[in-house]
Amino acid sequence: MNIKVYDNGGESLDRYSVIYLDDVEGNGLYGCRAMNAYPFHPQGIGMYCMAKIGKHLGKEIKFEQLPEDCQKVVKQDLELEETNE
Repeated sequence: MNIKVYDNGGESLDRYSVIYLDDVEGNGLYGCRAMNAYPFHPQGIGMYCMAKIGKHLGKEIKFEQLPEDCQKVVKQDLELEETNE
């Protein structure tokens, strides 16, 4: 997985950010999944957006440190990406 994972410690509702390093948008922007611990819940957050890498995203963590549902969303994103190539 060519990603960077961040946790801002709950400073915002979209606590976790996963940067997809192979999804280069230009101008330093990358495809990103911003989410809380419940991205599949109707009131959860799991939006796909663009982001710049940096301290503003929080502390870099390992993929395995993400909540289980967050890991699942990232795996689904990467599977979808592979089928679209």
